Amino acid sequence: MRRTMVALLGATAAAVLLPASAAFASAQHSSAAGLTFDIGPSPAGLPSNCPFGNGDANFVFLNGNTVSHDTTNANGDWGGDTAEGTAVFYEGTVALYQGHLTIWNGGGNNAKAQSESGLTLDFSGTGAGGRLTIHANAHGTTNAAGTPTSNVLNVNISCS
Repeated sequence: MRRTMVALLGATAAAVLLPASAAFASAQHSSAAGLTFDIGPSPAGLPSNCPFGNGDANFVFLNGNTVSHDTTNANGDWGGDTAEGTAVFYEGTVALYQGHLTIWNGGGNNAKAQSESGLTLDFSGTGAGGRLTIHANAHGTTNAAGTPTSNVLNVNISCS
């Protein structure tokens, strides 16, 4: 997940700070069906009761919605994406669980070249192996010199 967690975050702050008409002026809505999201092996490992290995994992949306938005002004650029719907969790090419997946990512930078990005992923599904829940969130920031000032990654996986 670490390689995917470098997605974008500042969109929430931008949406809160700007009037809705400005923050979502370029919002685009589309179907999530067929979208894939590669999460790779879990950097946190798996609980011992999970009935699958910690291999290259991914999701494929069966249905759902996406919203993408971007705002640019004299202070910088902010954007984000949200996708939610029914998805299948795969390890490699083997379908293991089906359930509800929500992914949000966003980020931005200001005129001083400071940036922030982040991602939140929630999945709850069932399959032959029982129930799988995954919650992951990541956030990173850099200062105007491009030096990372924050790098947070939290991953919680539960198999039952």
